[in-house]
Amino acid sequence: MAKKRKSKAKHYASSGPSEAPAAPPPLPALDVPAFALTAIVVEDKMSVSPPPYRVPEEADEGEWELPGRNKKPKKEKSEKKRNYPEFVVSPQKLRRQVQLHDIQNLVLWLAADAAAPQWLLVRHKPAIRRLVVLMVSGLTMNMFDGNLDLVPEGHSPSDQVVPASGTAEEFFPSTLDSEKLAPCLRGMADMFSHVWPIKASGDDRANRMHSPVGNFLTAPLPKKTDVVKETPSAPKQLKVIQLLMTLAELVENEYPLHSSQLEEVRMSIGEEETDEDRDLLEKRTSEGWVETDISKGNGEDKNQAGSILDGKTVYSLDCEMCQTEHGLELTRISILNWDGKSIYETFVKPTNAITDYLTVYSGITKEKLENISTTLADVQAHLLTLFNRDTILVGQSLNSDLVAMKFAHPHIIDTSCIYHHTRGPPYKPSLKWLSQRFLKRDIQNTGPTGHDSAEDAQACLDLLKLKIEKGEKFGTSDENRESIFKRLTRAPYGKKAAMVDYSDPNKFYGAYATSTLDATNDDEVVKNVGKCVNGDMEAGLPAMDFTWARLRSLETARCFSGSNSKSTDIDGPLPEVVRDPPKEVLIESVQETVTRIRQIYDALPKCTAFVVYSGTGDPRQWRCMNDLQRRFKEEYKVRKWDELGVKWTDAEDQKLKKSLSAARNGVGFMVVK
Repeated sequence: MAKKRKSKAKHYASSGPSEAPAAPPPLPALDVPAFALTAIVVEDKMSVSPPPYRVPEEADEGEWELPGRNKKPKKEKSEKKRNYPEFVVSPQKLRRQVQLHDIQNLVLWLAADAAAPQWLLVRHKPAIRRLVVLMVSGLTMNMFDGNLDLVPEGHSPSDQVVPASGTAEEFFPSTLDSEKLAPCLRGMADMFSHVWPIKASGDDRANRMHSPVGNFLTAPLPKKTDVVKETPSAPKQLKVIQLLMTLAELVENEYPLHSSQLEEVRMSIGEEETDEDRDLLEKRTSEGWVETDISKGNGEDKNQAGSILDGKTVYSLDCEMCQTEHGLELTRISILNWDGKSIYETFVKPTNAITDYLTVYSGITKEKLENISTTLADVQAHLLTLFNRDTILVGQSLNSDLVAMKFAHPHIIDTSCIYHHTRGPPYKPSLKWLSQRFLKRDIQNTGPTGHDSAEDAQACLDLLKLKIEKGEKFGTSDENRESIFKRLTRAPYGKKAAMVDYSDPNKFYGAYATSTLDATNDDEVVKNVGKCVNGDMEAGLPAMDFTWARLRSLETARCFSGSNSKSTDIDGPLPEVVRDPPKEVLIESVQETVTRIRQIYDALPKCTAFVVYSGTGDPRQWRCMNDLQRRFKEEYKVRKWDELGVKWTDAEDQKLKKSLSAARNGVGFMVVK
């Protein structure tokens, strides 16, 4: 450096004063250490001002970039590493709407053995550590596209909701922009980049929408037998005692318990007989209740109909009731034995005056009961000689029959429980549908003449025999599907899975989960999800690989659950569509729900996949149309066309289909924290 400077000085000296360049302008004052100025290299052409000095923002103290050096710029630091997982919207055109089973497939691909999704790009999948799926019924697309007003009164126009930005593709997700959302929804844009239109499972032609809970938590069985480590085999024939309802199932389905079962309940919880139990038995006695004498049995006279009976006597039972001044009372009872022969059939004269024969349901008329003298006490006396501890009663929802009979029996098989509804528990299939589906038999089609209890009893008996022959999974959701909890926890995956829901989630879909946590409100759900994803040392709960949970307060506020009308009175008011609560109440409920979703998000560890789905759209219009159609069918049985309170034409049918399509269109959100 010294030689170079010396040679330049000599050059300037030899060239004379006239050739010397003008003095360079003074250097700008820089707040830099003195030693840094000594590193300045003077360029050959001094007529040019020196280049400015650049101090990298992320440089360490004392590190400076020298001008003229060919140095690669430093990459900006990011909160996420280069291999951090994330969900990216696929740029390819979607040929169909994303459906709920696609969300399920995404979860199973991330945690088990399903095929990779084609509608979503997942970067660095192996880095995803946890999976949390949250169902929030009540969230609908009209909240995000501006069709539902959620802007509080008095807010500035800038808060006005406008349609979410996105592509014109019908099935493509829309971008979430907090400035274009109602204030109560802006928290969603802080967590998720897009809102996806998600279609619930169902059948438009059959006017059905499947349960968004059951449809997500049960998956088709894997096609490869080596995955499940099982070889397909013929179904194992059951014994009749394997289909008996458990004590918990009897309680859950509101069956009148036998006194021996009340004692069993007390023993299971370690309590002595309570005043409540004694009051119940005394009340039953005062109201004329009786119960089976379980001190008696079949003895050595075993039933020879087959080993599947295991010495038990099976009776198929069905009753018909009429409305009296004191409620429903027994008016007919039919009992068949295992061979389908009638062993007891009689009409019954109610104790109180009949106010409605309910002929379209019961088949009972005034003429049929005119000369009947058999009373309920007579029926009970006969049944006490017929039933014992080895007697098993089979029927469809026998709890209502036993209440009408004022009879308690401990051993029950309920066909509405051993066969599953297409929407899954807690829904129950009707006997008419079960007969059509599995027996290929059309029953209860006599129109205004009503049902036939003997026909119904025969159908229940045949359904029981078919179930015994085909095996435990026949007619259930497990026949061709299995719980995703079972699939995730089964080797070789060995994932720990949890379910958080209201009531006792272990009764239904959570039976195969590693852990189930119940809750009574949404705040408890949020708290329990945090325990699942992070573990709870005090409770001995390890961190779960997969957690499914549900928030329900918004669903309740918008009346999305249940039917619009439970009345079967054809002279009652017509069903009407349930509307949203007042705007202020709805906004508050939406804000609370978004806050809870945020609380769950904040509790998640990094690299956790978080999926939120609504399950359905708005089902209220569809349920109202179903109620109207049901009302029309009931009136049509007993009235002329010009006397009908409900007319069902092609216009109503098209409205029903349109409302079902709207009810199936839900929303979904996906992100990796």
